[in-house]
Amino acid sequence: MKFNADHAVGILFAGVGGIAVYLGTDYGFGSLSEMGPGALPVLLGAVLFIFGAALLVQATVASEGAASIAMIPPQEIRPFLAVLAALLAFSLLIERVGLLPSVAALIGIGWLADKRGRLKELPVLALFILAIIIAIFYVGLGIPFYLFGWSI
Repeated sequence: MKFNADHAVGILFAGVGGIAVYLGTDYGFGSLSEMGPGALPVLLGAVLFIFGAALLVQATVASEGAASIAMIPPQEIRPFLAVLAALLAFSLLIERVGLLPSVAALIGIGWLADKRGRLKELPVLALFILAIIIAIFYVGLGIPFYLFGWSI
C-alpha cells in the first residue's frame, strides 16, 4: 500500500471530525426535540469522521497495485504555500492592524498563488473586495469591528 492524497484527506477528515465530537460533548447534546448547543458539532463531527473513515478504506482498497498519486504535485506547491501564507498573515494581522489591512494582505499574498495573475488587476480586485466587505458587514449588518487598528 502506498500513502497518497486520499489517505491524507481521510486522516484529516477523521481527525477533525473526532475533535469536533470530543469538544462538542462538553456543550451538552440535549434531546432530539430540544437540541442543545453541542448537538450540531457532535452530529457534523460524527458525519465528517464517518466520511474520513470511508475515504481511508476506499483509498486503501483502490491503491492496491495502482500507481501512487503525489500528495502535492510539484506545480501545485507554489499555490499551496501562497494560500497558506495568506491565511497565516491574515490571522496574525487582524487584531493588530484591523480588518482592511489584513484583508488587503490576504488578497495580495493570495494573488501570488496564480502565475497568470497580472499585477495591474490586483489593486482593482482588492478595492472591490474591500468595498463589498465594508458595504455588507460594516454598513449593512452593523457588525462592530475595527476597520483599521486605530479605529474607534
